[in-house]
Amino acid sequence: MGESNDSMSTTRRVVLGAALLGLPVMGAVGFAAQTGRIDLLTPTLPENGGVLPPVRGVQLDGQPVPGITRAAFSENVTLLHVWASWCPTCRKEHDLFVKLAERRDIQLFGLASDDTADRIAAYLRKVGNPYKRLSVDLDRVYIRTLKQRGVPSTFVIAKDGSVVHRIHDALTTTLIDTQIAQAISKARSIA
Repeated sequence: MGESNDSMSTTRRVVLGAALLGLPVMGAVGFAAQTGRIDLLTPTLPENGGVLPPVRGVQLDGQPVPGITRAAFSENVTLLHVWASWCPTCRKEHDLFVKLAERRDIQLFGLASDDTADRIAAYLRKVGNPYKRLSVDLDRVYIRTLKQRGVPSTFVIAKDGSVVHRIHDALTTTLIDTQIAQAISKARSIA
């Protein structure tokens, strides 16, 4: 009976010690995140690499569409659409992206997630391709740095590569006229 109490008190001490040590560590991480010393939640573009292959068989204006590169974001304010061909919500918003692709003040990139290049190509051949650049993020290079979960999402990215705004849902005309328009203006003002 004495041994059982000793092992129980040892277990209690270990749990109590872990809790006492864990609280300051969690507090320090929370403080650092709150003050901007570390950033666990802000989406960013990948710093190194960031070159994804194109999706074969997808064209825009009769030309093959290139893949996404980190450098390509510096050409203009970018709307990066994270989507998948199997996603009903993504399919529903497709016509809005076709209209957005007509704008000259932005460039539209498509980043397919949790999908295959063959399915993406087949879908876009059927409904039309609005994307100036298009890739499937098989290794989750952009998905990780953008802190992306689920589809669809749309990011407004300034020429310097900073993420100005993101929407974690299907786009609507109202969202385009309000949030996206404001974010594009803000992105334009960033040097």
